[in-house]
Amino acid sequence: MNFYMTCAAGLESILKKEIELAGYVVIGSQPTLVRFKWDLSAIAKMNLRSRVGNKLYLELAQHITSDFNALFDLVKTIDWKDYIQNNPIIVTAMTKKSLLTSTPTIQSITKKSIVKKLLQGQGTRDEGQEGRIFEDQKLTPIEVLISLDNDMCTVLLNTTGESLHKRGYKKATGEAPINEALAAWLLLLSGWKFSEPLYDFFCGSGTIVIEAALLAKNVAPGMFRSFAFQKFRRYDQSLFAAELTAAKNKMMLDKQHTIIASDINPQMIKIAQENAKIAGVEKYITFATKDLVSYVDGPELIGTLVSNPPYGLRMNAYDLEKIYHTITQLFTQHPKLHGGIITSYEKFVPDEVSGTWKTSMFYNGWERCRFYKKSLMK
Repeated sequence: MNFYMTCAAGLESILKKEIELAGYVVIGSQPTLVRFKWDLSAIAKMNLRSRVGNKLYLELAQHITSDFNALFDLVKTIDWKDYIQNNPIIVTAMTKKSLLTSTPTIQSITKKSIVKKLLQGQGTRDEGQEGRIFEDQKLTPIEVLISLDNDMCTVLLNTTGESLHKRGYKKATGEAPINEALAAWLLLLSGWKFSEPLYDFFCGSGTIVIEAALLAKNVAPGMFRSFAFQKFRRYDQSLFAAELTAAKNKMMLDKQHTIIASDINPQMIKIAQENAKIAGVEKYITFATKDLVSYVDGPELIGTLVSNPPYGLRMNAYDLEKIYHTITQLFTQHPKLHGGIITSYEKFVPDEVSGTWKTSMFYNGWERCRFYKKSLMK
């Protein structure tokens, strides 16, 4: 079986490693997408354990399709009763270098074909009801994605539901929060060793430090939520039960780690603590209401900093300049501190004397950002 896993732009290489470490065969990648092969057991494992992926799609059919009749026929070859009961059906489409260019029409034809297949064998229907199915709006929607590339049409089924970055523990956020998958990616990219302290001095709603605790304790990030595939009639739910049990057995809750989170806003600290409590990791994180300036001349900091300071429209130019000057001072005053920050602020100039700096570019939502990473001098 072929699977397609999406991610934010810039995270493809780490997602590919994640899939390979799970034991699956990667067959290709492109911006925001990695393709791999395995059996149905991959659905439970990758949805439960992926830290940087967004959605996992199962390939249901693929064929050259150059007209709408061919599209209708291709979609109708799939036994949709295996996946859809009375769920609302959402069809999305994307097309590139193909004869079929109208995404609204592609979506409409696909939906009609799915409905036709679902109604097959049900006999005559009441007048005025033919060609319709009942969609229970209380049920989880089933998303079907039609991808057309050079007339090759691929019919994909979203096994995830809502994006995997929605772990289920974040009940409140602050202004311009970082999403959970991106926070996990930054932690992996930072080079944090679990034996050393992890700091976030702009913790906001706590996403980075909560992800750090989940990562260090080897807690599967999908354990707090449900998935679309759990409602598929065809899916063997024992596969999910087995993977959930395996994930619980792999947790390392007795390991000791130092994770320190602070923010100048006491209200954000309360929100972060509540989110950490929902995630079950509040006892592994030390929270404090504290200004960044107090760390500059404070006790020596040894370990990894991963933080999401204010940038863009959230602050005026003077305050931004002051904050980023203080960040530079922090790294300069604490030469054994490494890791980095995510920002779109173009005027940040890290102190090259204090260590070796590298930047990685990616998108936080629609905003182009960089992760400035400091490595220790050898």
